Amino acid sequence: MSTFMIEPGAWLAGRYRLDELVSETSGASFWKATDETLARPVAVWTFTEGFPRTGDVVRAARATSRIADSRVTQVFDADDTAVVPYVVEEWVIGQSLGDLLAQGPMAPDRAAGLVAEAAETLATAHATGLYHLNLTPGKLMWSVGGAVKVTGIGVDAALHGLAPGSPGPVDAQGLGRLLYAALTGHWPDTAAQPGLRPAPMA
Repeated sequence: MSTFMIEPGAWLAGRYRLDELVSETSGASFWKATDETLARPVAVWTFTEGFPRTGDVVRAARATSRIADSRVTQVFDADDTAVVPYVVEEWVIGQSLGDLLAQGPMAPDRAAGLVAEAAETLATAHATGLYHLNLTPGKLMWSVGGAVKVTGIGVDAALHGLAPGSPGPVDAQGLGRLLYAALTGHWPDTAAQPGLRPAPMA
């Protein structure tokens, strides 16, 4: 079954109700959903039939669930044997770095503190063999409860088939880009980021 045929209101595993399609990318769909058993919002990835990296994403999600750091987005469930394979994650309520920068660049101490927490989170993930490899302002969240959350660790790399020979430096460069964006309100890369202007060219 193709996930593109699934409409809001559909159910997975008898408990997850898909409420709103947030995005689609290369055969994977990202939903805001409700865990009806625990009455809480969740994020759900579903995958089209034949999506080549479903197993990789589910394995990465299961590995991510074992990272002992509250700043890593929690993984609640993952199943690649279901009719519609899925991964269920924490739905983070708050503002992304991109949202925060819509109001302008951050004060240096706040920018440094936010990115330092992201760096500590990634260091914990790296110690378990997991990497992000796709750090953008949308992946760094400031939750309603005032906590930093890094979304997409492990899962993003698997979704996009990212496997560089030296993943550590890729994440280090990603952190540098986040810090530059936080301080300047510009994105120092060719890939456009919502709400951010590209860095000025010399």
